[in-house]
Amino acid sequence: MDRVRAGGLIGVPGCVNPTYGLLDINCMVTAFEDVGIKAFAEWVTFDQAFAICRTYTGVINPIGMYHFMGIRGTDGDRIWVANSAQGYRGIYDILSRESFNALGPVQIVYAESYS
Repeated sequence: MDRVRAGGLIGVPGCVNPTYGLLDINCMVTAFEDVGIKAFAEWVTFDQAFAICRTYTGVINPIGMYHFMGIRGTDGDRIWVANSAQGYRGIYDILSRESFNALGPVQIVYAESYS
């Protein structure tokens, strides 16, 4: 899926725009569901996020970054992310427990299953 189609599914400009980014986490949940993926939004601790990221994909948003990143999985004891803004707030492809806690609280939207 390209950026234009993804933006349309999420809801440009009503749900996401260049100035403020994603305005409502529920828009991301709806976008997943519109393509047949059951998704859940939660506020999580590092341990909760790590457990989710070991099994599921989705997006993660440390509020201290106000930047959503794709969930790729885990790497050792860290969370592996797809960060389109490499190096922003010191994050490249990995969220350690320390960086997670420093940038929290953290929201996550994860895809549980396809319908």
